[in-house]
Amino acid sequence: MTRAAALEDAANYIRALNHGITKQDPADPAFQFYSSGQAARYAHSQIEEYVDGGWTLTGTDRYYDAHVSPRDETEKIETVSVTFCEDQSKVFGREVASKKVHRTKESPAGYQEFTLLMTSVKDNPVWRAQQVSVEGTSAACSRSAAM
Repeated sequence: MTRAAALEDAANYIRALNHGITKQDPADPAFQFYSSGQAARYAHSQIEEYVDGGWTLTGTDRYYDAHVSPRDETEKIETVSVTFCEDQSKVFGREVASKKVHRTKESPAGYQEFTLLMTSVKDNPVWRAQQVSVEGTSAACSRSAAM
């Protein structure tokens, strides 16, 4: 149950990040609900980068090969690590003003590996991303996508 809940809220964090980008709102409450610390700063900076550049996203991301592994547990807080791959081959940048879509060819750079440190206060059903790291051009994700 713990692993499933942590995985679902890791997905909610990514959805909230993408929501902030498409809504063009660096203060979007969705990502703030599912994150704190470095992960909240990461989401805010990513959204702000898109807004400042006049960009949004269009298309379909594919997330796969998720793994959840326990990290630590204290009396009050539980943490787990959630790792998954992203295939960006069908997601593209779109200029907000002109609505022009910039299509790119599929390449190894379109495969990323995310690792989220998810935390939950005991007796609270919500897991929040505390830290996020992203490995761009992930060979492991590129290989597993081909399988």
